[in-house]
Amino acid sequence: MFKILNWNIKDDIGYLELNSPPSNAMSSLFFEEFYWWRTEIVEKEKVKAIIIFGNGRHFSSGAVIEDLLGLISRSYNQSGDIKKVSEFLNINSQIFYSLKDLKIPVIAAVRGVCLGSAFELALCADYIVCGEKSVLGLPETGFGLIPGCTGTYILPRITSKAIAMEIILSGNTFSPLQALEWKVIHKIVPAKDTLEYAIQVAEKLSENFIMELKTV
Repeated sequence: MFKILNWNIKDDIGYLELNSPPSNAMSSLFFEEFYWWRTEIVEKEKVKAIIIFGNGRHFSSGAVIEDLLGLISRSYNQSGDIKKVSEFLNINSQIFYSLKDLKIPVIAAVRGVCLGSAFELALCADYIVCGEKSVLGLPETGFGLIPGCTGTYILPRITSKAIAMEIILSGNTFSPLQALEWKVIHKIVPAKDTLEYAIQVAEKLSENFIMELKTV
């Protein structure tokens, strides 16, 4: 059914695995499959929580820059209208952010590298647990781009404007400890325990999720 994603259900918890190791980079096929999963599959499933994680050592290195620039170029050449290019790119942003419309908790279990679009995906989860040696960041400015999958929208809403601007404009990577101080993530655990802890969180949050989180 999928080539880049794995979707499994165990004990009423849905597991969405980014499955293109070793870096689990987000190619154009990833975005197509994620859109399909979000719009056609997940809301039809009877699950009490969703955990998003990466296959192997890393969550994801983010979007494949060559793919992204190619999509932008092709979209512009076809329309000649930069506004239509923006509309095209907004689809991914909207589909990531729509995770917050689900009536169940979404937990991002982050290990290793979590950069660019991958970090933006994690930000759209309701809870982020990070392995202690993870590497986080939004490096898009180094490629002449901006974080186009909700980064510029969601960061100023979960941390201060000054910190959001620092993360976005510097393009620097940062540690889970720094992210926790900035209130960007929720918990740091040993890397080997990341998924296990995410399961514990999923079990706990699913009991009274709508009351406690969706009204915040």
